[in-house]
Amino acid sequence: MKIYWTLKSITELKDLSFRERGRRWRSAYKSAFRHWQTWGGIALCGAFGGAGAYFGGIASTAIFSGLGGFIYGQIVTHVILKYYRHRLQGEAN
Repeated sequence: MKIYWTLKSITELKDLSFRERGRRWRSAYKSAFRHWQTWGGIALCGAFGGAGAYFGGIASTAIFSGLGGFIYGQIVTHVILKYYRHRLQGEAN
């Protein structure tokens, strides 16, 4: 599985300008919330943050929340590439 660090890491977006990348990403991102995987990613992110708060202090909460946010980002990217790749490529919505 490929890890996407930035929008430039996504093949369909890498040659576009900063503004165009953002515009296409936002168009697809809004639609990602129609899928259970995205909501599962949000729950997982919250669970990581909660686990960090339960098992440690403020530093642990920040680290676990950051890890949960990273995992959520990968899940959303996977959902968008699976269902909304055509929006990233600039075809009709």
